[in-house]
Amino acid sequence: MNLFEQIVLENADCRGPAVIDRGMTCSYPELLNEVRAFASVLRENGVVPPARVGILADDSYEYIAASLAVLSLNAAIVPLSTRASAEELRAMPESVGLHFLLCGSAYRKPEDNPLPVPEHFREEFFLRNYRRAVQPISLPGGNIPAFIRFSSGTTGTSKGVVISHKSVLERTAACTGLGVTRGEHVLWVLDMAFHFVVTILLFLRKGAVIVICGQPIERGMAEALRTWPIRLLYATPYHYRLMTRSPEYSSDSLKQVRLAVSTAMKLEAADAEAFQAKFHLPLSQAYGIIEVGLPCLNSTDRPEKSASAGRLQEAYRIRIDRPDAEGNGDILIQGPGMFDAYLTPFRTREELCPDGWFRTGDIGHLDGERYLFIVGRSKNVINFAGMKIFPYEVESVLNEHELVRESLVRGIPAPGFGELPVAEIVPAAEMPPDWTELLRKYCFSRLAPYKVPKQFRLVGELPRTASGKLRRS
Repeated sequence: MNLFEQIVLENADCRGPAVIDRGMTCSYPELLNEVRAFASVLRENGVVPPARVGILADDSYEYIAASLAVLSLNAAIVPLSTRASAEELRAMPESVGLHFLLCGSAYRKPEDNPLPVPEHFREEFFLRNYRRAVQPISLPGGNIPAFIRFSSGTTGTSKGVVISHKSVLERTAACTGLGVTRGEHVLWVLDMAFHFVVTILLFLRKGAVIVICGQPIERGMAEALRTWPIRLLYATPYHYRLMTRSPEYSSDSLKQVRLAVSTAMKLEAADAEAFQAKFHLPLSQAYGIIEVGLPCLNSTDRPEKSASAGRLQEAYRIRIDRPDAEGNGDILIQGPGMFDAYLTPFRTREELCPDGWFRTGDIGHLDGERYLFIVGRSKNVINFAGMKIFPYEVESVLNEHELVRESLVRGIPAPGFGELPVAEIVPAAEMPPDWTELLRKYCFSRLAPYKVPKQFRLVGELPRTASGKLRRS
């Protein structure tokens, strides 16, 4: 069971475009042939199963083709983000036991070997050989690892999520809520290192057209929307906020888009409402988890559901464990295509989830219509005088104030109280002398008194992971 061979099988009769990048259009036959050619080059240079191959390159046609070439050889991909710190890039090959690194020209080292590349590659690719013995990762059922994904974890730690070819095929097959169809143009603005596993592979399985956004991002998105019949947007709240506020986009810029999906971080209700008011298009929220896939999608335009992660896609089940008085508890999910193992330390899914339920680490509740609302992470709950405070909830309130561009709420130790909630504020405008009092009064009007931050601090920026998520420790 091989991902690339499945894509070949499902697109045997597809002659349309597969990827549009930097003014170049590459068809499905051209892409699949170039993947085979590049796979032969990799094989000649020692890439054989079950090697672990890191990929460090900018989002591009080349990234897609190189990744498929590695998969076609039954070697495992370890995506490395170009946004990672120098220390992370130094430590990752050792921690995951990389055998090879495929890198674009911007990330090469003098000792890396240049590779011959197919016709549609616009840049050179290089191969770094770490000359380690290739040891297999033994997965239950003889499943073959396809990806080892180090999550973008908000705490800066990651276990190395191992996902097999079988699991990726199952989770992409289960992702029906996006409604992707053959020939449909999808605008790609995300980091492939974090979003290849479900979405890129889903789009390719369906025979869609992936339009890779040019840089700078604000102009690139606008240009793509003017040039191509974009039907699906899959982006972060940052991208949608930029569209809403930028004069580059008129109210009819998205008139051909059928679905706009927000992912990767929490979508604020105010951002969803502003987007819909400008473009007359509801903004859907997706709840994706690297261990599970894309179990939830909120496609309703009902205002009271705008803060929800949505309802489960048909193939998944959900359970709220140990709910409190408000119904908030640990979110557990079960469904097809779940991860196969953690690499460091190595533990299989069967060991970690003996009953088949994955504990997500998120806390939330289901309403009467079974819409899922996420209020925070179990590791990030602030315990103040015996009461729980969810930072996401406080941040959502703060971020709606006109003086606040974004915020981060965390707990600091306080003898006798446990922890005190403290808010770090990135200002949206010049702050008046009494800004702390204004924000405090605003929070008291929207939150229970114990949830109001006890201190407010101005900062120039907030700490983030390589994927752009807030780093909370």
